Amino acid sequence: MIRILSVALLTLTAAGVVSAEQPAPEGRASKLGDIFSAANFEASRGNHPAAITRYRELVAAGVHDPDVYFNLGTALAQSGDYPRAIFNYELALTLRPSDDKASENLRDAERALEEMRAEAEGEASIQRSNSISDALYQPFTENGLAYALLAANLSFFGSLAWAWARRSRGRSLYALLVSSAVVFIFSALGLAVKSGLLRDGPRAVVLEDRVALREGPDPRARVRGEARGGDRGELVDQDRDSVKLRVIGGLEGWAPTSAVGRIDAEDATH
Repeated sequence: MIRILSVALLTLTAAGVVSAEQPAPEGRASKLGDIFSAANFEASRGNHPAAITRYRELVAAGVHDPDVYFNLGTALAQSGDYPRAIFNYELALTLRPSDDKASENLRDAERALEEMRAEAEGEASIQRSNSISDALYQPFTENGLAYALLAANLSFFGSLAWAWARRSRGRSLYALLVSSAVVFIFSALGLAVKSGLLRDGPRAVVLEDRVALREGPDPRARVRGEARGGDRGELVDQDRDSVKLRVIGGLEGWAPTSAVGRIDAEDATH
């Protein structure tokens, strides 16, 4: 069986306990920190259902912290709920792309889910993202790419200004211009990927084991196909309690909102 790394036994600080847009008052931050500590305690005792409940309290209260999502994902994985574990590891990596432990646990949860299905049904696989651009830019944050874009822009035009003032056009100038242009293009494309400009909708993970994808949001609509727990996709439309999901393989259809987790949404609570 795949081994999932243990939870991150950390203490949430007032600065990191809620989203940056709404800093928590000191008293509320202390209360949320207590909930986090209690969740970690339950997880360390192996009481994963209680830990999951506590971590979800934090998410419902507006906490968007990579350690909370990481620990929630780990508790879910150790409970055997691999699709929701995958979803929470994806959320953790969205907030902290360079988290090697979250990346490792995500891969372990995917393998464990595939092994579990293979034992029950024969060979099975999860539809992961097949985008080269997503894989290429996964380790980078939007802020880091934005700073690199700004630095490349300043370097490029600063070099032109220096060359004009000095009336100099040596090889070093051309090398600097080319390298600045490469960084500029790489960073600009990265920001486009990270912001979703190259996607048709927010990234999503299927949370239930078998989700029927229908032709319309009406539950009586004809079934087009089926998505499996852990499959990745994009949300291309929404109608009340239903979302239109396009999975990686290209199949799309309507599914209950509760059966799909939005990776890019700020207040995902599944």
